Amino acid sequence: MSRIGNSSDLPRQGFVAVGVVLASILTAFDVRTANIGLADLRGAFGLSFDEGAWLSTFATAPQILLAPSVGWLIAVFGVRRVMTVPVALYSTVSILIPFQHSFETLAVLHALRAVVLGMFVGATLMIAFKNLDRRYWIFALAFYVLRIPFAQNLGLYTAGSYSQTIGWQWLYWQGALIAPMVGILFWCGAKTVVTDRELLSRADWGGMALFGVALTTLYFALDQGNRLDWFRSGIIVSLMIAASFLVLIFLWHEARVVHPWAHISVLFSRNVALGFAAIACFMTTSLGSSLLEPNFLVSVTRLRPEQVGDFSAPLAIALLLIATGTAVVLVRTIKQRATLILGFSCFLMSAWLGTELTNLWSLPEFRLVVVLQTFGEELVFLAAVATLFSNVNPARAVSLTAYVQVMRLICSETVATTMTTWIRQREQLHSNLIGLHVTGTTPGWSSMLASLGSGPSSSSASADALKRGLGVLASTVQREANVLAYIDGFWVTFAAAVAGLVIVSLMAPSPAHPLTTR
Repeated sequence: MSRIGNSSDLPRQGFVAVGVVLASILTAFDVRTANIGLADLRGAFGLSFDEGAWLSTFATAPQILLAPSVGWLIAVFGVRRVMTVPVALYSTVSILIPFQHSFETLAVLHALRAVVLGMFVGATLMIAFKNLDRRYWIFALAFYVLRIPFAQNLGLYTAGSYSQTIGWQWLYWQGALIAPMVGILFWCGAKTVVTDRELLSRADWGGMALFGVALTTLYFALDQGNRLDWFRSGIIVSLMIAASFLVLIFLWHEARVVHPWAHISVLFSRNVALGFAAIACFMTTSLGSSLLEPNFLVSVTRLRPEQVGDFSAPLAIALLLIATGTAVVLVRTIKQRATLILGFSCFLMSAWLGTELTNLWSLPEFRLVVVLQTFGEELVFLAAVATLFSNVNPARAVSLTAYVQVMRLICSETVATTMTTWIRQREQLHSNLIGLHVTGTTPGWSSMLASLGSGPSSSSASADALKRGLGVLASTVQREANVLAYIDGFWVTFAAAVAGLVIVSLMAPSPAHPLTTR
């Protein structure tokens, strides 16, 4: 790629840079707020629990359908041709959804919206690399990474506050306002390109279709797995078998086609494979702030989503900017491996703090955990992605971008659903183990129940008091079982951080690259 040094290009590059930031944040923010606000959406649309769960899946799974191939589409047709229609479609669907009431219509519209949403993030890296001066690539990548902690922190607060203030409809309408801005910025900033006829003539349409459909099918299975109890469900088994079959056909196709679009050999480089493994560890250990902490505060402390997010909202922007700037400086100075070590060390400390969890923990006790997680997310993901792109042949960057999208969606969904299942099963185990020590043969059983049911100032042992006391005791056992389950979850993130450090120790030094040099 040629170096863009003309000062007249600066306004155009500025448009692209702002568009990349908005597109990245919009996608993560949209998904996060929709998931957090699902309970409010079920009530607003009049959906049952099962319908709400499927609606959530239709709103997320189709993101992976076109996301891996959008980089190739931009390389062939250019940003303007590829992104104009999706931006308009996304805004239109987002405006229409709140006025629908049929579940089937809602599912179709959410699926369309998800397909387009997946294109936004899938396009950002290619847009940045093809339209920005090389010295600005690292900043574009940093803001691409920034969307993760940004959505985790402020997405919680926003999703909860919409329903309490201006209305749940803004869970959709916020995107309808921002998407046209993204489209205008890309249109004004992207270079005019001629369709690459040679690349188009070698199009691997079959590979792109097989890959997208296989991953979408797999995502459906992963997203519904915990709710339907995984392989005890015929639906999950069927989806898993179908996804596995499609993946095998894709690999066979890529091995036989003359010009493969995303041949798996792109992953055979030592540092590339280890970089993807580091990202998998990152996605597991980052669950401490994205899943464990907010779920604990909701299920044990009984806070609403806007209360969970509120403690970090006032300082979130400053914290994110400091973490982002630190990550850029470290990648440019001490390089990727040392930055990865520092990032995983932050994760390690935050996970260790999480293992000290008690039922008395609330917002203040999680502050240091969130700070360490935020720095860990910025440092690790930025350094890991820089490692991937600095160790791959530039001619195969499009193939690498496809697999980055796989990690972003499939790997993140896998670790999240696995952790959710782990927490559910550990809560059941701890509840049973605690219950073994709280039985009718326990000394002082009746007086204890009467005290719990009547309060400390009453010695009544009436049947009603015993019944109320039994309810209080059951609630206490469940609370403590939940606490122990979340501690087990933090131990999993601790192990993932240790695994990440081991993986980094196996990496070789990365060659010089525009992402890591000044």
